[in-house]
Formats: sequence, structure tokens, C-alpha cells
Amino acid sequence: MAHSTALVTGGATGIGAAITCRLLADGLNVYVAQRTEAEVAAGKDFFRHSARVRLGAHDLSDAKECARAVEACAAHFGALDILVNNAGVTGAGAVDALGNFSDRRIDQVIDVNLKAPLRLVREALPYLSRNEGVVVNIGSIAGLQAQTNAAAYVSSKAGMDGLTRALAYDLASLRVRVVCIAPGDVETVSSRAAEFAAERAVSWAKRTPWPRPIRPADVAAAVAWVISGEAAAVTGSTIYVDGGLAAY
Repeated sequence: MAHSTALVTGGATGIGAAITCRLLADGLNVYVAQRTEAEVAAGKDFFRHSARVRLGAHDLSDAKECARAVEACAAHFGALDILVNNAGVTGAGAVDALGNFSDRRIDQVIDVNLKAPLRLVREALPYLSRNEGVVVNIGSIAGLQAQTNAAAYVSSKAGMDGLTRALAYDLASLRVRVVCIAPGDVETVSSRAAEFAAERAVSWAKRTPWPRPIRPADVAAAVAWVISGEAAAVTGSTIYVDGGLAAY
């Protein structure tokens, strides 16, 4: 069925911005949830030429804000057909020696990366089930392959894979599909931040068979296919956009 409106969390930066741009180009309305008012202001400037995007500040580690993001999207556009769970604690914020990870930091990673997607699906389900909606969870190659000093992050992304399978099974009777897209090492501002990138980017580049870096637009193209009618039989799967990193 034709979809009109998507909610994209973290949709104004990095991979999320590429996803938002692609969905707008494909004719959808997009509600973007960002964590802070400053991020919302920057996003409004970035998307200033589009009348079909709206942004709101929602700290998705708070269950109430997950509900408010869904409500704001539905109230403004009158629908919510596509949910893209893209927001996450990643990069330097998710990588450190285990002894340096406080309970607060562990909770932040799990709350945003895993609990928020589950809560958002719960809140969005009344809308998704009206129009054969699609949930796209943005996971990571880390859900399959361990990474150094990233126990909380790896756990959250492995949980995203399991969440995708469980929700796909539970929601199939409502004709709601759930798919996980798991990027590898994508070139973004956060992934190339000096405090995070140097050693990791070099090691990943050596292990990735594909001869060019993965770009945010590559992930956005996968999202566009997953939500299309061409992928109508695809649910419960994790699709790797990783240049072949998961192949061995």
C-alpha cells in the first residue's frame, strides 16, 4: 500500500540525514526526532528547502519522549506509516575501556539503542497497523562481530537483531514488516572523529573487501528498498550494508 509519512529518529545527522533526504526525494513526509533543541535548529536549517519535513526535540532515553515523538508525527501529518529507528549512542560515546563505563553510560547506550526502538514500535503500532507499515531498525555489523572496548554498544546492536526477529514474528498478523539494516564502517562526522576513528577505521578498511568506503547514501538506498513494495515479502531479516565485512 502507498505510504505517506515516516518518523526517522536521529534523522538530521549522519546516516539519518541521508535517510531523511532519500525519503523526502521519494515523496514522503518525514518527522525527524533529534535529542536537543540545538540539533533541531541545525536540522531545520539543513532541511530549510523542504516543506515536507518537521523536526522535534525528543530525548529517546525517556519513555515519555518516545510517545511524544510518535504523537507529534501523527498530529502534524495525520499518519505514521514508516518508523526508522536510527538514533543511537555511537562513536566515541559508546567506546571505552570497560572500567571507564559508569552505570549511567551503560544505561544511556542501552536506553537509546535498544529500549527506545521497542518503545517507539509499541507507541506507533496503532498507526503502522492501519496501512501495512514498515519498521526499519538501523543496527550495526557490531551486532554480529565483537568490537574492542564496546561491550554495551555490541550488546545493544545484537539486541536490535533479536528485537527485529521478535517483532517481525509478532506483527506479521497485522501486516507490519520489521527489518534491520546493519551498516559496516560508514563515513560520517562521528565515525571519523579524531578520538574514535584512526585505529578503528584503518583496521576495518583492511578487513572490508569492497574497494570503496560505505557512504550514508548506501544505507539510505537500502532503507528505500526495504519500505518499497518490491520488498513486500521481506521481514525479520538483517541486511548488511558493510562492503562484505560480514562475509568472513
